Amino acid sequence: MVRTMTSRFAAGVAGAVALAMVVLPGGTPAGATEASDEACLMQAATGRVQCYPSADALLEAVTGQPAEGFSTADLAAPDTVAAIEAGLAGAAGTEGLRAPGASRASVVTAIFYDGTYATGAALVMEAPSGCDDDLGVEWAWPTLTPEWRNRIRSGVGYARCEFKVWNHAWYAGAAYGFVASSGWFGALDGAANSVRMR
Repeated sequence: MVRTMTSRFAAGVAGAVALAMVVLPGGTPAGATEASDEACLMQAATGRVQCYPSADALLEAVTGQPAEGFSTADLAAPDTVAAIEAGLAGAAGTEGLRAPGASRASVVTAIFYDGTYATGAALVMEAPSGCDDDLGVEWAWPTLTPEWRNRIRSGVGYARCEFKVWNHAWYAGAAYGFVASSGWFGALDGAANSVRMR
């Protein structure tokens, strides 16, 4: 099957699935299934989540450029992450993507998926800055939105961020992490309700 990609950041995306397999430890994704192509963006500063019916729709909304043929797994490609960050930085005050007065700097700190090994619907976590070398928490979501509670099953960290998930709100209960990426959350598979990043 031939895919067409007509965006300015399509170069380098063709290997995104291979990238996800290399980045995400824990075996092969042979049994993973793609449940949905929904792609959501969650802002650290406001906790606001904006969902789109597909990766293409998210990319078009954020970058202002046409996108065709992208899957949610393609969001993990470095060129695509860079395009999302550039689009968010340039979108201050437009299309409801940023809170009024919010910083123009913006990075992707992680992408979580509702399937194992970067498959299924995606939740892109956006923050004004990435993480540093100390062990202090940079970004925290004490509770995920109702649509994403008990749903995420894999994730990839960006901007030097590692993540940890808990199965209850406010970082209570069983936990998994801190890790830079994971293709499967073990006992917390589909059971995460809060997230911290460092």
